[in-house]
Amino acid sequence: MAFFDLDGTLVVGQTTLLLVGFLQRIGVVSKAFVIGTGLWFLGHKAGLIKVTERSREKGAGVFRGLTESEVEELMARFTNEVMEPRFHPAATAALAEHLAEHDRVMVVSAALDPVVAAVCRRLGVADYVGTPCEVVDGSYTGHLTGPSPHAAEKVRFAEDYMKRWGADASECWAYADHGTDLALLQSVGHPVAVNPRPALREAAEQAGWPILP
Repeated sequence: MAFFDLDGTLVVGQTTLLLVGFLQRIGVVSKAFVIGTGLWFLGHKAGLIKVTERSREKGAGVFRGLTESEVEELMARFTNEVMEPRFHPAATAALAEHLAEHDRVMVVSAALDPVVAAVCRRLGVADYVGTPCEVVDGSYTGHLTGPSPHAAEKVRFAEDYMKRWGADASECWAYADHGTDLALLQSVGHPVAVNPRPALREAAEQAGWPILP
């Protein structure tokens, strides 16, 4: 069994920024929305703003008013045009190897669920979890229906998945790039750091974990 993070691991870059830019380019969201999103990420990168469920719900606003079929079509196009060229070669090769060996693979990401679903369809992954977006009467409301799979929540989802299939954590794998994924990596017997940020690189080097460039 193997768990994969999405942003920075399977895909090089920040999914939300890429998505907002794509939707602005095709006229789904305004330029002001793009600027606001960009400023938020600059503040977050500078340590001035923390990620909250409220901020993630604002991100879900990109789908407000769109039908399920419209979002599915947009996300298929987004994956083909934007995400696929950014697939991390080593991480996606590792994922393909796990699938070829008939390992159960799960993508666990705080990215919006429709984005995670589209990427997983492209990569041939059946099991995934993303930030859950609310749908009422066939249309997205711009709200969330539950917590984002982030940090400790990723561990909870992974543990539930291992328990469901009776997997031994010591025999499972996990791939991630960020320090917030440290708990997920520590929860399995075979952690792998993928192009890790400084904090995770230091932890991986100290622990002797494999590091994919």
